[in-house]
Amino acid sequence: MTLLRSCISLFFFCSAIGLRAQSAPPLERLITVDIRNQRVEEALRQISTAGHFAFSYNPAHIDKSAVVSVRLTNGTVRQVLNQVFANGMTFKSRGNHVILLRVDPTEPTPKNLLLDGYILDEQTGKRIAQASIFEKTTLASTVSNPFGYYRIKLPADLPSIRLDVRKQAYVRETVTIRGTFTHTVNVRLKPLPQQISVETIPIRITDDTTRSAMALAVNSVPVEMPAMVNDTTPEQKPWSIIERGRIGIMNLFVSTQQAIHDINLSRDTLYRDWQVSLVPYIGTNHRLSGRIINRLSFNALVGYSFGVRSFEVGGLLNLVQADVHGFQAGGLGNLVGRNVTGAQFGGLFNVAGGQVNGFQAGGLFTVNLKQASGVQVGGLFNATLGDQPGMVQIGGLLNFAGGSIDGVQLAGLVNYARNDVRGWQIGGLLNRARTVTRGHQIGLINLADSVEKVPIGLFSHVRKGGYRRIEVATGEVNLLNVAYRTGVRRFYNIFTAGTSFERIGSPTVSAGYGLGTAFTLSRRTMMSLEATAHHLFYNRGYYENNQQIRLGTLIETRFSKHLSLAFGPSVNWYFSEDEASRPVTQPTLSLFDNRVSAFGSTYLWGWIGFQAGLRFGNS
Repeated sequence: MTLLRSCISLFFFCSAIGLRAQSAPPLERLITVDIRNQRVEEALRQISTAGHFAFSYNPAHIDKSAVVSVRLTNGTVRQVLNQVFANGMTFKSRGNHVILLRVDPTEPTPKNLLLDGYILDEQTGKRIAQASIFEKTTLASTVSNPFGYYRIKLPADLPSIRLDVRKQAYVRETVTIRGTFTHTVNVRLKPLPQQISVETIPIRITDDTTRSAMALAVNSVPVEMPAMVNDTTPEQKPWSIIERGRIGIMNLFVSTQQAIHDINLSRDTLYRDWQVSLVPYIGTNHRLSGRIINRLSFNALVGYSFGVRSFEVGGLLNLVQADVHGFQAGGLGNLVGRNVTGAQFGGLFNVAGGQVNGFQAGGLFTVNLKQASGVQVGGLFNATLGDQPGMVQIGGLLNFAGGSIDGVQLAGLVNYARNDVRGWQIGGLLNRARTVTRGHQIGLINLADSVEKVPIGLFSHVRKGGYRRIEVATGEVNLLNVAYRTGVRRFYNIFTAGTSFERIGSPTVSAGYGLGTAFTLSRRTMMSLEATAHHLFYNRGYYENNQQIRLGTLIETRFSKHLSLAFGPSVNWYFSEDEASRPVTQPTLSLFDNRVSAFGSTYLWGWIGFQAGLRFGNS
C-alpha cells in the first residue's frame, strides 16, 4: 500500500513538471542537450523530444549532410537553435510547434536589422521580464517578455548602434552593437546594491564581447511611479484623491509598455525638439514619449510626454508627467504632473501637481496641488492646495486655497482659504479665512479667525478680536427685545426680534436687521451708533406692511468681563399702509403724527424713543 502511494505521488509530481514545461511557449522551454557530431535532422529530433514539442519546416531548406555539435544545460530552445543554425534560420512558435524559416542569403541588403536575445541577471542568471530596451536615435523600443526575451527592429543604415537596457533596481546598461546585421545579443544586468543612493547611479557601457564599468553622477528626476525596491529614501506621503484621479486619467490613455518604460527609465530623460502624435502611443516619440521633453508638441487627440519647454497644443488632452514651460492649450484639458510656468488654457479643466507661475484658465475648473502665483480663472471653481503668493483667483462659483493666499479671491458664491489671506475676498455668498490682512472680506457671510480691516456683509463673524454681543432689552415699542451683534467694533451686524406679549395695540412680534459702529470712551465705556429696520407683525389675520426705522445712540458700561449695561435715546420713523396701525408706545417725544406720504398710500409717524438692556459678550 505504501509502495502504491509512493508511485502515485511520483506520477503526479512528474506530471506537474511536464505541465509546467508545457505552459511555456516552445521556444522558451528550458532543455539540456548534449549533441555531438550529429546530423541536423537527428539534432532536431533530440531537441523536440527534450522540449516536448514538434518542428515544422521545409526539408529542402535543411542541409541534411551538415553535422552539428551543441552542449547546453538549462538553456532555452531558442538558444539551442541559434547555436545549431548560426543565424541561418529564423523561428517562431505556433501552439506546440516551432516553425523554421530559412534566411535567404541572396536577398538584397535589408533596410532593417533585427536584434534579439535575453535579458539576464548577472548574479543569478535568471531571465528578467519587463526590462526596457531602446535606441536613443530612432526611439525604437521594446520590453522583454515574461521569459526575458526581447526583439527589436532597427534601421540598418545607422552609423553606430548603442542599445540601452533599463530595469528598475538594476544598474543601467548600454551595449554597443558591432555589425549592422541581424544577430543575437544577450544582455546581463547587475542588481543595484541595497543601500545605494538614487542620486548617484553607476552606468556600465559594454560591447558584444567586452565589459567595462564607470560611475557617473546622475541627477534623480522624481516621477509619479512606484519607488525602487532598494531605494532608501523616505516613504512618500499617500496620494490625495485628486492626485490619484490625475494618475488614473493618465494611466487610462497610456499603454502597458509605456507604463513599464516610465518605471524603468525613471532615471533617464530624453530630449527632442518637436513631436507630433495622434494618441500617446502613436506619434514621433513612439512608446518612449513618457520620458521625453519636447520644445514643441502637437497632439491631434491625446498627447503624452515627460515635459514641454515652449509650446503645446492638443485636440483633446495634454498629459505631461513633469514640467511645462511656455504655452499649453487643450481642447478638453491639461494634466501636468509637476510645475507650470507660463499660460495654460483648458476647454474644461487644468490640473497641475506642482507649482504654478502664470495664467491659468479652465472652462469648468482649475486645480493646483501645490503653490501657485499669477491668475487662475475657472468657469465653476478654482482650487489650489498650497500657498498662493501674488495670486488672483476668479471662480464662477468657488475658489479654494489650501494654504495662504496673497492677492484676491473673487467668486460668484464662495471663497475659502484654509490659512491666511493677505488681500481681498469678494464672494457672492460666503468668504472664509483664518486671518485677513491688507484687505477686506466682502460677501453676504464673512467668517474669519481675525481681521485687520473691516469685513463688509450681511453677517460677519470674527473669532479673535471681533465684536459679539447678545442683548436683552426693553424699548418704547416692545417690552422685550433680544438682539445679537457680530462683526468688529468699527462695523457690526445686528439681528433683533421683539414682542409685547399680546399687549393691545402693540405688534405681536417684530424682526429686524441693522448695522452699527462702536468706539471707546473710557476703559469701561463705549458709545455705539446704530441703524436698524424692523418689520412689525400684528395678529389681525391679514398681512400689513408695517416698517420701523430706528437710529440709536447707546452708551455701554461694562460691569464685568462679559456683562454690561447699554442705554440711550433713538429717533424712530414708522411707515404703514393702515392709518390705524400706529403701535402703542411707552412715553415718547412725538416728532410728527399721522402724516400722509406724497403718494397718499402710506402713513408716517415719528418720535424719539429710548432703549435700555443688558449685554453679554466678549470684552
